[in-house]
Amino acid sequence: MINVTTPYLPPIEKYIKYVEGIYNRKWLTNSGPLTQELTVRIEERLGVKNLLLTSSGTMALQIAFRIKELKNKSVITTPFSFHATYSALEWQGANIDFCDIDKQTWNLSTQELEKLLKSGKKVDCIVPVHTFGNPCNTKQIAKLKEQFKFDVIYDSAHAITTTDKNKKNILNQGDISCFSLHATKLFHTVEGGGAVFASSEEHEIASSMINFGLTGDKAFQPGINGKLSEFHAAMGLAILDDLEMIEDDRNRQKSYYSKLLNSKVNFQEIAQNTKASPSYMPILFETQAQLNIVQKTLNENSVFPRRYFYPALHQMPVVTKNNKTWQLPKAEFIAQRVLCLPLYYGQTNSQIESICNSFPQ
Repeated sequence: MINVTTPYLPPIEKYIKYVEGIYNRKWLTNSGPLTQELTVRIEERLGVKNLLLTSSGTMALQIAFRIKELKNKSVITTPFSFHATYSALEWQGANIDFCDIDKQTWNLSTQELEKLLKSGKKVDCIVPVHTFGNPCNTKQIAKLKEQFKFDVIYDSAHAITTTDKNKKNILNQGDISCFSLHATKLFHTVEGGGAVFASSEEHEIASSMINFGLTGDKAFQPGINGKLSEFHAAMGLAILDDLEMIEDDRNRQKSYYSKLLNSKVNFQEIAQNTKASPSYMPILFETQAQLNIVQKTLNENSVFPRRYFYPALHQMPVVTKNNKTWQLPKAEFIAQRVLCLPLYYGQTNSQIESICNSFPQ
């Protein structure tokens, strides 16, 4: 059986070495030495600062939205993303609207966003997503932010190693950039996530928020328990040294898929001179019927790709129950036709060939 992904696990001896240290110290959580070490090493590896590790990527989003005080505020996000992008906003009580996506990059369309802003719509914050690791048009978003004065919180769940045209990590963009370290991701801590803050002051506030709002023994604000444990940090440290190897292997697979399927499907457009994290292998069919045929054939051969992100967020029951509708034809078109093929460390070329042979000629 081949699933859409299989979590990378480091040599068990390497993980056990970190775990033995946890047993010796008996320091299991509350910003322990491994969490501190992982924070520093990720900052150095990615070229970022003001990084905060959290218990999940969704927790990172919720903290970011809380810091920007989005309750009852007007927020625009993309309809083509995982449900957590929307649910974390609703959890914080934001007034959520959607902006359609670009039909080539599948990211939030800056052209459509500009139209909304110029129509006079009041916007307090936008939450773009680097979809499947593909970097958004951050330069144009920054220009619109300056012109229309809104906050920008990037959902970078898929994009921890993505770089822009200046070869800088995409997590440096926006006011806050949140990412996931879930087991299904390119780099993981089993469960976990984090955020990078442009403001050191907001980083300090967030550090208190994930620890019940405490600073020392006193609580100066409401908080929550959103900390990363030492056992999760141990997994991250055990994997971090292998990150380049994992990326190279997944990029090899993506290139081979693209070569074999070039005449049969379409692909997401990646901006020139940028680098997208090899987090997924999405393909685009001409019709939904073609997708259904291929998916059925693969399932019959014990291969299980996944339809990320279908249906589009604005068509999810949790959204439609509010009796509000949006006309977002591009997001609907893409969501109906995208299928993510298996991508994980160690998948062989022969396995990829077998998958691609399931496609109609």
